[in-house]
Amino acid sequence: MKCVLFLLSALLILLCALFSGCIGDTATPPPATMVPPAESTTVPVIVTMPTPAPTTERIRMLPAERQVNLVLTKDRPTSEIHLQYQGGPGEIYLTRVTMRVYTSDTDYQEYIMSKGKKPVPGDEIIVQGTRAGDRCEVFVISAGTRYKVMDQPVFGGMYY
Repeated sequence: MKCVLFLLSALLILLCALFSGCIGDTATPPPATMVPPAESTTVPVIVTMPTPAPTTERIRMLPAERQVNLVLTKDRPTSEIHLQYQGGPGEIYLTRVTMRVYTSDTDYQEYIMSKGKKPVPGDEIIVQGTRAGDRCEVFVISAGTRYKVMDQPVFGGMYY
């Protein structure tokens, strides 16, 4: 008996919940009111530029014989971003390394390692970042083909 009573009360509550909402669009809009014309005032408009989006190019792995070692870090106290080239088996194919840095307060800046010359192990790009998170994209030109090898946020320079 208790089970039947429980099921009936649950069914009644379910039906009430279904019919309590609006069935159709029967609401009428509120009547329009006349607003007297106001004095003309100039309101300043602030236009903000959107943060630039990183490239949509996908990260591509270098072929095994063209692999090179790149280390991307951010120094905590100074917020400097370091990209260090450490050589690798694909060193003979490598012609250029570039890094694009998207900071949180400006557009992006692009940096070229070794002033556009062939990098040697130990070459480094050092960029002043922000205290907030920055985003870095690293491109490598190996045997005439451009590869995007890194696209990652770098954090550092925050509180200890």
